Amino acid sequence: MTGVAGHVRRWALRRPDAPSLSSGEVTRTWEELDTRTSRLACALVEAGVRAQARVVMLDRNNLEFFEILVGAAKVGAVTTAVNWRLSPREMAQIIDHSTAEVVFLGAELVAQWQTFSHQLSTVRTVVVIGGAPGFEDYETWLGRHAPRDPMALVEPDDTALQMYTSGTTGLPKGAMFSNRAVLATEGIARALRVDETSTLMVAMPVFHSAGASLGVLGLRTGAHVVVAQEASPEILLTAIARWGVTMTTLVPSVLKMLLEWPGIDGHDLSTLDTIAYAASPISPELLRRSLAAFECRFLQMYGLTETQTATTLLPEDHLDPAHPERMLSVGRAIPEVTVRVVDPSTGLDVPDGVVGEVWVKAPTNMQGYWRDERATRATLTDDGFVRTGDGASRREGYVFLRDRLKDMIVSGAENVYPIEVENVLARHPGIDEVAVIGVPSERWGETVKAIVVARPDHALSETEVIAYARGDLAAYKCPTSVEFLDQLPRNPTGKILKRVLREPYWSGRERPIA
Repeated sequence: MTGVAGHVRRWALRRPDAPSLSSGEVTRTWEELDTRTSRLACALVEAGVRAQARVVMLDRNNLEFFEILVGAAKVGAVTTAVNWRLSPREMAQIIDHSTAEVVFLGAELVAQWQTFSHQLSTVRTVVVIGGAPGFEDYETWLGRHAPRDPMALVEPDDTALQMYTSGTTGLPKGAMFSNRAVLATEGIARALRVDETSTLMVAMPVFHSAGASLGVLGLRTGAHVVVAQEASPEILLTAIARWGVTMTTLVPSVLKMLLEWPGIDGHDLSTLDTIAYAASPISPELLRRSLAAFECRFLQMYGLTETQTATTLLPEDHLDPAHPERMLSVGRAIPEVTVRVVDPSTGLDVPDGVVGEVWVKAPTNMQGYWRDERATRATLTDDGFVRTGDGASRREGYVFLRDRLKDMIVSGAENVYPIEVENVLARHPGIDEVAVIGVPSERWGETVKAIVVARPDHALSETEVIAYARGDLAAYKCPTSVEFLDQLPRNPTGKILKRVLREPYWSGRERPIA
């Protein structure tokens, strides 16, 4: 019964008629999920897929991803989802790197697929979800095979899932997760209050670890998993009301969209017990508004693709009047996880209050990067810690993130953490969003620049923004220049792409990493 397939078999026996997966107008019971994934497993075997071979899904969020994951698990194969928003060149790079033998392709992506499929050397079978002329249709392909579970022997340390990093710093890397790591979710299940009575909504992309891991948590615990095809306010709010969603994970930018959606009051959100927010920092103002608008528990999760969830800021921490400063942290390590803050040059722990690099050792950690030993050695320590690249300090066990170490600004001899400046500027009533970067300075090496998205009803000037910062920050932390944009560049998980913001200023120059 090792692996995610074992849990599906178990729930199909215990709760055959209970819902397992829903999306749009479609619902699969546990028995249907078990039967369909056995058909899929037989189809993969016929296609020549063997244990530890790779299969890829390239499509929007759908319940088929979790069918593919379980069906592949029944033959011991490895599933990966590719970001469907990438350019054809980027899609080709990842699929070729993955050595995928079977690709499950969304119908709306067929035209893009045809522009690069000739470049792929390992893909032998293409199945289209939704059907397309000249391609095998997913439902037809399943229907041609018997619902016979191969019951392949799967070991705890076999790779089950391969997640590609978001690529904010370059070419994405394929983080590999064992069966043991994929299912090591007891601690987070308790924090999220998830069990077989829960209804979870997967609103994050399944090509991102937060989306895939929440769905797998549902499969392990026997919860009903509702898959939102996209994170639009209308789709999410309708799904919550229709299915009685009890828990979901959202990025702060989506929380903001929900709060500003005109029709939010017309949806019944009373079943919501917990909202977890993750993937990018949340401003204190947005958190205050969210706590006021939703009558449920809020819980922050921090981790990387390579670690999955490492720390949580629990609901009681959000409401503790004796320690309001904890709202600025990402909480404490979840059970069975060790979090250290170290001097990255020595690997020694730094004292409380001193900024160092976050290192994480968790049962959910990746095994390494697929076909990239050099990056694996640079990221994983000999004793099993992931070097996150995140700068942080600790206080009474709580982790206070500063910034990615590469994003920290060194102006003269002083360290400036962009998130501190961003939190101050985010309180300005005329600022909708803000990102802070370092730009070249002949005198100081680099100085602080604020990239601002103004609210539509405010006319802001550079002078006003700088003066506002000076009211709360030391002079060396304040912006020396301000640029106004209509929107900030983000990756599909909502993270601001500071690399893109910095590029025009550092082109042709070497920027030292803090």
